[in-house]
Amino acid sequence: MFQAQTDNHIETTAGPPKVPPDTARPPTPVGAEASSTLTFLGRASWQAQPEVRRRELLLQIQALKEIPDEVVAMLVRDLDYVYELLLGRLDEVGRSHLHGLREWFTGARIGAVWQTLHGVERALVMYRSSKDLKGRLDGVVADAKQYLPKNDPAVAQAVRWSRNAPKDIDQFRSGVRDLLERSHQASDGLHESARRLRNGMLGITILTALSIVVLLVAQVLLASVWLIPAPEGFTAQPWVLLAFVMVAGSLGAFITAFPTTIRAQSGGLPYRLPIQQGLLKLVIGPLLAVVGVMFVAGGLVAAMDAETLPQLLALAVIFGSAQQALTVFADKSAGDLLATKSAT
Repeated sequence: MFQAQTDNHIETTAGPPKVPPDTARPPTPVGAEASSTLTFLGRASWQAQPEVRRRELLLQIQALKEIPDEVVAMLVRDLDYVYELLLGRLDEVGRSHLHGLREWFTGARIGAVWQTLHGVERALVMYRSSKDLKGRLDGVVADAKQYLPKNDPAVAQAVRWSRNAPKDIDQFRSGVRDLLERSHQASDGLHESARRLRNGMLGITILTALSIVVLLVAQVLLASVWLIPAPEGFTAQPWVLLAFVMVAGSLGAFITAFPTTIRAQSGGLPYRLPIQQGLLKLVIGPLLAVVGVMFVAGGLVAAMDAETLPQLLALAVIFGSAQQALTVFADKSAGDLLATKSAT
């Protein structure tokens, strides 16, 4: 219920919830506030979850009465920093498309947002009462189990404490904080692995696309050399035949990529792994089609022959569909990554 209310709050307001007067930021004009809301909603879907978490932490800071004023100011400042990161306001004047591309590639902004939120969450633990910690322990354990093995000693200890909390409040706080730190480190590691996988697939996709372009340009420049021998009745330019084969290969790649891509899951990660998997399959298909048809035309595959254009294109579709045999490594890597998250 709280989550739904908070989601609704995001859509109707832009600035953070009110904080104590000594730590609050100057009020935002109504016009600027509405503009900020549109800016936030128009950026990226990954921002919603950390924004909800940021607001929850602000409310928790207000509820905890034992936190010194200077600590409150520091934590609220950290959450304001997260707010600016989510809106993309930091260094907005000097930002360029190249900077944005580098930020997307490295995941620096996503990492900074979550690491700051995690730091605030761990800091609050050291000011919670024993009753508050015990009430929140089941949720902490559930979150930790998403990233840590079930037999992790910190998880096992927290499960025992949920039934019988230690009398020493310092021991209780330190144990919960250690569990959060281990869980947060595992979460950061998962994000890094997913980002590395996405970037690897992106690199292969770009290199493959460049290879396709180079083949087409070479065929245009060397019109007297047919990379693919012309079938009976074909009178157009050699590059046209090559383009036909590539398009047919793309069709074959799409046919076999559709089922696996439609079933692929992102696991709640903001890196669009299914989209990157699909793009990789679609660009490898045309290249495989060209290579396969070259093998057939060169007599390396004796059982196959393509004397007419329809036969040639049918072969290209078949070879293009073979992309699944090459891209299975990407499907397996993404599946293993998400299985690790769901199984721990």
